[in-house]
Amino acid sequence: MALCLMAISLTLAGVNAHGSMVMPLARNSIDAETPAWSGGKHPPTGTIEPYDCHCTNGTDLCNNGQSCFWFSNGCTPGCKACDGNGNRYPNFDHCPDEQKGLKPSDMLLKEYWTGDPTWKQGTTADIFKFNPWRAPGKAPVFDSCGMAGGRWTEAFNAAAYNTTVFAKIGDLGTEVLNPRPTGTIWTRGSTAKTRWQLTANHGGGYIYRLCPADQVLNEDCFQKTELQWGTQTHVLRFANASQDMVINATDVTRGGGIGWRLNPFPNVRTDPCDYNVTLHDGPGHHCAWISCPGCGPPLYAADASCPDVCSKHYPGTPDGRKPVLPFPDPVHGMDTHLFSVEDTVVVPEDLVPGEYVLGWRWDCEHSSQAVSYTHLTLPTKRIV
Repeated sequence: MALCLMAISLTLAGVNAHGSMVMPLARNSIDAETPAWSGGKHPPTGTIEPYDCHCTNGTDLCNNGQSCFWFSNGCTPGCKACDGNGNRYPNFDHCPDEQKGLKPSDMLLKEYWTGDPTWKQGTTADIFKFNPWRAPGKAPVFDSCGMAGGRWTEAFNAAAYNTTVFAKIGDLGTEVLNPRPTGTIWTRGSTAKTRWQLTANHGGGYIYRLCPADQVLNEDCFQKTELQWGTQTHVLRFANASQDMVINATDVTRGGGIGWRLNPFPNVRTDPCDYNVTLHDGPGHHCAWISCPGCGPPLYAADASCPDVCSKHYPGTPDGRKPVLPFPDPVHGMDTHLFSVEDTVVVPEDLVPGEYVLGWRWDCEHSSQAVSYTHLTLPTKRIV
């Protein structure tokens, strides 16, 4: 995901893997200006698997609209483009016939995995090897401000977007979302606070970047100004400030992705794989997963991406035994909707005064999603 800031005065926008930037607010939260999402309301998005972006922004109102539905689906590092396929098949290379051009120095070291560390790296059991976090920043995105719904049509696994006056599913953020000046001013050489909300945990990690608002908002621009961290901690901000807590952060300091920060909440499942019921079991067979309106008749929308224990369908993959956490859970299973994650970033001293877009990019490990929020706008060209 990426967000946009200015200089310093800011506006924001985003791309998600079902998470969103909540401070400063991204331009992707524009639906909060419509009656349905105003005042912190979060009605369900989608009809197949209704989902929403409800969130907590500390003691402030969390008014983020459908911002957690702006992301890129089907993205493998080194591919020329994402393909929109969000099915979580194990060892799913989204461009198997392409030369990816990745160098060993691009690849994440195993010590920074957010999945089960007992899986032998590079083997069939290492089912996430082609997902974005394994080479941070090297996976393509549809757009640095995200695609509404992460693909062109609604699909199982919460790829959806409710049409509003501002956007429809398949729209690109840089093409349809206007800047939303936040009034935020950052000072060169100082530190600044940001917050993000974890809606659905797909592991991986993230980074904040800046792009001048008068330049093309793409990955080439954002990657030129990656922000450093001001502290080695996160602050979890609850609606009741007396519950706020400080937890340790883990930053990548070796191998690929230096400067990126791990999602601090481990998430491992006994059934992390999808399989295509119709393809493998034949016509007339359907996914037993019927916990969403579109999963049963007449759509059977989960048939191509039915969640199950991996080894039941893919030899050599995890067999459903209780997985091992890569690191301790700092909130012991607490619902991540109850707080936002506050980070401190360093505002570069050598920035030219002006307007910037702040990007929050989250590369997932447990899915093929990449999130890229954009827009912080500096209302004036002054530095304070």
